[in-house]
Amino acid sequence: MRWEHLTYKSFATAVQTCAGVGVIPVGVIEPHSAHLPLGTDCFTSHHIACAAAAQEPALVFPAYPWGINHEGAHLPGSIVIQRDLVFHLLQNVCDEMARHGVKKIVLLSGHGGNRYALPLFVQTLVEQERDYAVYYAQLPAFSGWRELKQASDDGHAGEKETSQMLHLHPELVAMDAVPEPFVNQQGNAALQGVGAYSPVDWYSMYPNMYVGDASQATAAKGKAIFAHDIDAFVDLLGAVKRDAVTAELLARFHAGVKAPKSPY
Repeated sequence: MRWEHLTYKSFATAVQTCAGVGVIPVGVIEPHSAHLPLGTDCFTSHHIACAAAAQEPALVFPAYPWGINHEGAHLPGSIVIQRDLVFHLLQNVCDEMARHGVKKIVLLSGHGGNRYALPLFVQTLVEQERDYAVYYAQLPAFSGWRELKQASDDGHAGEKETSQMLHLHPELVAMDAVPEPFVNQQGNAALQGVGAYSPVDWYSMYPNMYVGDASQATAAKGKAIFAHDIDAFVDLLGAVKRDAVTAELLARFHAGVKAPKSPY
């Protein structure tokens, strides 16, 4: 169920039908090479969330573009939200969802740049005792992609992501504007070799926000990718809906925070 499609009269019933489980599909507004729309990450995560929620009822928040996007600030159209504001706004949204009875909230990211921020957000929620739990969705990789892909290198705005958009919104994909294949520039190779991560790690590798060869993309490949991810997210939603362990552990943890003592 899509939050924005409900009326206030039908809202309480929707929350009950979804057993209080909601989804925030988190993307960003960022460049995806010369051929994909700026909202690609929002489109894909929202589609997976809505399709999965049609099978395993959940309340899907409107497509959420306010993730971490600093690596794309140097290119036109990118919207970069300050890191503290990203966390404060997401916290505000979660609080509001919980206020309306959504007590289990799943963050589904469509953007690789959220891979550190969203787990950190979930991890640090225990700073305060809350009447809800937030889960970060880490869907298993699509093993079938190895057989489908044709490009030797693939990543941001490459064969896989372009295939998804060709399936989802072909009218927004400019295949005639696909650049020549682009590979990792390895600008931070020396630092990476010793395990050092710099502020320009991504930029040093992929300054054009493009990885691989998008000319190999097809809508059929995109359909297969989505089928896997939707099935995986259906399974995750079901597990979250059945989960009684997290609430119990959070209560036990906060009790310990209030009166720390040795377990030995």
